[in-house]
Amino acid sequence: MNSGAWSRPAFNLNLSAWRGIRGRNPEPIDRRLELRFYLAGSVLSALGTLQRRLYRSVLARVDLRPPLFLVGHWRSGTTLLHELLALDESFAAPSTYACFNPHQFLLARHRAPTATRLTRPTGDMTVSPSSPQEEEFAMLCMGATSPYEAFLFPSALRRFEDLCDPDLFEHAQQLQWNDAITWILKATAYVSGVERRLLVKSPANSFRIPRLSALFPGAMFIRLVREPCAVFASTLKLWQSMWERYALVAPPVREILTERIMETRLALERRLQSVWPALPADRVATVHYEELVADPCHTIGLLYEWLALGDPSPLLPKVSEYMARNRR
Repeated sequence: MNSGAWSRPAFNLNLSAWRGIRGRNPEPIDRRLELRFYLAGSVLSALGTLQRRLYRSVLARVDLRPPLFLVGHWRSGTTLLHELLALDESFAAPSTYACFNPHQFLLARHRAPTATRLTRPTGDMTVSPSSPQEEEFAMLCMGATSPYEAFLFPSALRRFEDLCDPDLFEHAQQLQWNDAITWILKATAYVSGVERRLLVKSPANSFRIPRLSALFPGAMFIRLVREPCAVFASTLKLWQSMWERYALVAPPVREILTERIMETRLALERRLQSVWPALPADRVATVHYEELVADPCHTIGLLYEWLALGDPSPLLPKVSEYMARNRR
């Protein structure tokens, strides 16, 4: 790493998260970065422990409504649909601030920033602290095993599918994963209002549908599908952008990345095809990205009808306004 290693952007990993990631990825890194992660991790672990103690009894009483999970391959349109459905005030989604600050967002929720918008590393969208976000980042920061450790250590891409699927974890890791996702969703419901249905988006959840169905009975799933060549090109850019910003060691050559993207895509599709037919027909829907961008109001109207989500008419003007502001 260069002389700017100390100030390199990093995820807010607690001590458990950093130790687990280092145990699986023991490659040498800049010593200043190593020290920074250990020091920051210790502070974040202390904050997380305090937060859990203060809110344990409150969250234990939170009774979640069955969440709506958005799944599908990375860059297939899950973020767009997440943003559009989150305009419906009957939904609540984990916020960007919560997902990147899971150890303290309850403690600081009345003082959390709300206005600043930043461009994502992929350069395609802007987000604010209150924007809907992938809970996967909160899981990573809290120490649950996550495929997103490959953003820090690119060699983890070789084990990417295994890092996605809790059913392949050791027993203690499975329990930690179950606890982490239940905690972040209950915390989101608590700050948003328990009467609202949670709207949850993470492509990695495509590998976890049986576990999510067991943890959250009655959960619904929407699968996003997009033209494969567009998905491949966009996913390639995603990894390159994230590695440029977050990788702690040199990433692999393009040929290896290309091969792993294709292998992961096939593995994800096989997993979805194996579990999708077993899900109740009134709890699943498939959306094609091209149809969503061509006629978002019609597509979302159909979704509300298929899944009995209520009257979409108050939402549709917001959808039209959003799409007009974000023509890209």
